[in-house]
Amino acid sequence: MGNITINQHYVPQFLLRNFGWKAKKGIFRINIFDTKNCSVRHNQNIAKVFSQNFFYDQDNSIEKFLSEIETPTSILFEQIINGNFKSLENEDNKSLIMVFISSLLQRTPSALEKANEFINTNLNQGIVRQLLSLNGYDPNEANNGYFEFPQLVSDITLEGVINSILIKDLSFQIIKNETNLEFCISDHPVFAYNWLYRDLDHPSVTGITAKGFQIFLPLSPSITLCLYDSHVYKYGQKNQLITHIDNVNDIAIMNSFQIINSYSIIGFNSITTESHLKQLYERNKKIQLYKHENTIFDYRETEEGQIRYKTLNFTRQTKLKKMPSFISIKRKAKIDNNSFSYRNPELINQYLAVNKLHKNNTF
Repeated sequence: MGNITINQHYVPQFLLRNFGWKAKKGIFRINIFDTKNCSVRHNQNIAKVFSQNFFYDQDNSIEKFLSEIETPTSILFEQIINGNFKSLENEDNKSLIMVFISSLLQRTPSALEKANEFINTNLNQGIVRQLLSLNGYDPNEANNGYFEFPQLVSDITLEGVINSILIKDLSFQIIKNETNLEFCISDHPVFAYNWLYRDLDHPSVTGITAKGFQIFLPLSPSITLCLYDSHVYKYGQKNQLITHIDNVNDIAIMNSFQIINSYSIIGFNSITTESHLKQLYERNKKIQLYKHENTIFDYRETEEGQIRYKTLNFTRQTKLKKMPSFISIKRKAKIDNNSFSYRNPELINQYLAVNKLHKNNTF
């Protein structure tokens, strides 16, 4: 295969190394908690986990494109982990981090499964169901079919890069873990949630353009990076980039995010973390963060006997019980938590312009 990378990482090795240790020259290892069977695998070679053969492509075009994002991002993350936060004062650096996070949100097996489920919900609950009904068949048979689109991961990964435009207005917060309980990392490490709208029944609540959108990404056992809507939330102390946490309950909540988000595995450093992860898993294993739904509306029959209808595909988020104690909703924002609004319409216009250009040109 020449220089083609066969084993392609959906969570970059540079990020995983922060949660592992160097065993010998060129070899880094990490402990793995398997959420499918609640078991632990010790001393796993980072080069061989959080990856699949030809996950993105077979010609390495996506793999090489992602490496161009990962290489400079790894330098910035290393600076942050080492306590050098000046890089976050640079707008170009912040934009690069947002591109990385937005693409990471879309480039994992969990993201691929979510995209496939979203498409199948539309097909099975909408188009296929109607076709079966119109032809005299039981519409419930639509539930028996499931279509997979393996190459979809390349498309949604690139979509994630473009989507970074939509989170440019979010603020940064560094969470410094001062406890003996470490942060862990899952195989879908970017946890996104809207705490403001947790009680609101609206189809756009889960979107990254919604007011109240939040992101959590663990960078190491002691550092988590948060992106949040500063018009809605107060994170830590006012005008402070860093929040120091000495409450293990906060760390447990943030680790539960990784448990809930995981596709099948959690990476961690210390063996003492095993029992903690197993307990978290037992408490959170039944939580399904998102549920895809499809609604048919404007259903009518034309004079020519044709059926016309429109469908609405959307994703609901489950109502989580807690957020870490360093997060609070501002008083002014609480007034609007019963009515949906977009965070920044201007960014949406920028996105639409770029997306139109993307569709008219080869990426």
